[in-house]
Amino acid sequence: MNDKPSISIIGSGVGGLFAGALLAKHGFKVNLFEARPQIGGYLTSWKRGDYLFESSMHELNGFYPDDLKLRTFRYLGIFDRVKFIPVQSPYTSVFKDGYKFTLPHNFDDYAKKLCEEFPEEKKEITKIINKIKKMSSQVAGYLQEPDFLTAMKNTPVKYPMLIPGCFQTLAGLVKKIKNPKVKTILTQLFCYYSDNTNKMNILYFAMPTYSYFNESYYIKGTSAAFSNALADIIRENGGTVETNKKVTKILFENKKACGVEINDGKEVHKSDLVICNSSLISTFRNMIDKKDFGGIWRRHALNMIPSTSLFVVYFGLKTTPEKLGVKEYCYIINENDDVTKVTKKCRKFFPHETRPIFFTSYMLDKDMMKDGRFTASLCITDNEKYWEKYKNDKEAYRAEKKRITENLINRIEEHFPGFKDSIEVMEIGTPLTMKKFTLNDGGAVYGAAQEWAQTNIFRFPNTFHKKNLYFSSAWATPGGGTSGALISAIGCVSKLLDYYGIKKEFNDFILPEAVPGDNRPESVR
Repeated sequence: MNDKPSISIIGSGVGGLFAGALLAKHGFKVNLFEARPQIGGYLTSWKRGDYLFESSMHELNGFYPDDLKLRTFRYLGIFDRVKFIPVQSPYTSVFKDGYKFTLPHNFDDYAKKLCEEFPEEKKEITKIINKIKKMSSQVAGYLQEPDFLTAMKNTPVKYPMLIPGCFQTLAGLVKKIKNPKVKTILTQLFCYYSDNTNKMNILYFAMPTYSYFNESYYIKGTSAAFSNALADIIRENGGTVETNKKVTKILFENKKACGVEINDGKEVHKSDLVICNSSLISTFRNMIDKKDFGGIWRRHALNMIPSTSLFVVYFGLKTTPEKLGVKEYCYIINENDDVTKVTKKCRKFFPHETRPIFFTSYMLDKDMMKDGRFTASLCITDNEKYWEKYKNDKEAYRAEKKRITENLINRIEEHFPGFKDSIEVMEIGTPLTMKKFTLNDGGAVYGAAQEWAQTNIFRFPNTFHKKNLYFSSAWATPGGGTSGALISAIGCVSKLLDYYGIKKEFNDFILPEAVPGDNRPESVR
């Protein structure tokens, strides 16, 4: 154990915590440093009065079939520490005319229902569904290749859809669909990841969509329970997790990372390796000198386009979901039938008032529904650039937050009468809030935007072995969302273990081989 490299991890987002837990259990000395007082990044929670609020987690897409997450969760004993509550339906799409489409939690059933309700589009729906399934399978296979060169070598034969898929957009996937509602239902999840179907890469959309539609879970006790479990694993295996420790510089000797400087030089921590869970833009801009790491990858990092951010309103409601007519866990309220009509001028064409609302009621965890109360959140895609004009005008900033919030509440009130009068506690978060809270450039919630030039084979690598520098986050490969960050951590750790000739112990937990429909962890069966 003692001859294994020591590791400094910058940031306690899920990519940092998960990489730290896996490495600590493999016997590495792990020291994780978090700038803020609270760990978890977006996977955290907080209390206001009698209400416990989930920071951002709506659903974690599942373990179907035996994806990388499942074997690593088994290895770490996550299912013994954290309860995963199955979500009965991923979401319900709601339209202005009152039409609703509730997705079944099975991809084939989803396709069947869509074809039954829109028979005139059956041919194109079937093509799109099959393409999503095949792309998802090939992306999963690509990610499990032992290294980048092997993956690229195998791509033309084993994964023929990946290279052309790198240059295809979500808008192109549904361009032959004529019914606007069908377009929206098929692409509805893009509103989580992007604000423009003309730019969003189809491969990134395919894999989480397929997995998400087959299984998804909410974490009992909020996502903070998951973050805390990972921190406990690090500590139990001899590592440390320290808060209020902002890494301000990565130290190098002979162009190899050798530790970190904390709080502007007030503390120095030496280590053999460094793993960055921080935003790639700020990491290269503020923590790494050009003389230590220059070249094409530095330019790539500094020129990254951040993903969309969110405008979120959190509610403590003095009523029950039943009294408001809330029957599903998540609704997506569409102001327009066709949400794919977003152009390069989307900020002007697609104002806050018409963006789809993700309305999530935290009704699955009974501990969050006490004394006839429950919590809920409304969120829409947003961008830091819109809010830059308000940075130095607090009064105008508060007024704009209030204006947008009132519009969101009124739109929800149309579908769920009584919502407005039930509000007891309310908190508002803008992209500026997201940036302040997570230190992510642009207030990004999915790392780098999933556009063709920075996704899939163009995504920032996890490993730079010769520099003793590694990257585990939504910004690096494969990127985006909680599962993307988890898989980034697994990829980062796998390549590091391979480089040092250390057995990947979590691969022993792949058996019994997964069978669709019967591969859920014991805690959620």
